[in-house]
Amino acid sequence: MRTENKRQGEDNKREYSRVYAMLPFASRICSPEEQPLPQAKLFGEPLYSEFSTLPEIGDAHLSVWLKTINTKLDAIMRMIAIYQGGFEALPSKPVTISANGMDFFADADAAVGTLMEVKIILFSLPPVAVQLYGEVRSSVKSGNQHRLALRFLDMDDHIRNEIVRFVFEKEREILRAKRGEKEFL
Repeated sequence: MRTENKRQGEDNKREYSRVYAMLPFASRICSPEEQPLPQAKLFGEPLYSEFSTLPEIGDAHLSVWLKTINTKLDAIMRMIAIYQGGFEALPSKPVTISANGMDFFADADAAVGTLMEVKIILFSLPPVAVQLYGEVRSSVKSGNQHRLALRFLDMDDHIRNEIVRFVFEKEREILRAKRGEKEFL
């Protein structure tokens, strides 16, 4: 019995923090024809990082204008990428997310081991749209819905870091709200 309790404690150790949030989110079960799954993708990020900063210009007023135009163009490019990725009309849903996985409520059940695609927008600065793939680790019926837990698959460190950054920003908001510095929504 003691060994069993120890194993349960080991299973509950988490590598990354997780946070509850209402986020634009959609999921779908991947068909067998989609195997192997593509790698996770980040949408709305500048494609050419070497062009993300402008060279210094002698005229200060012109420099301010060019930087403003550059910022607006970046925002437009980000919105186009998000639109092309199919993120523009995602409904907001409650999720719990960490850099390793997430859980959420779904109308349809999915068996353990099922592969799923997840599209989600993380509200950080700037907002980040992510297309992730995961394996269902558990499915529990709750009323007329199913609570699915996914473990993310084939995600690079850059995307994982974006999720970690989002989780930490959200945790900071929660801590500030508890201290009374800011009203938490």
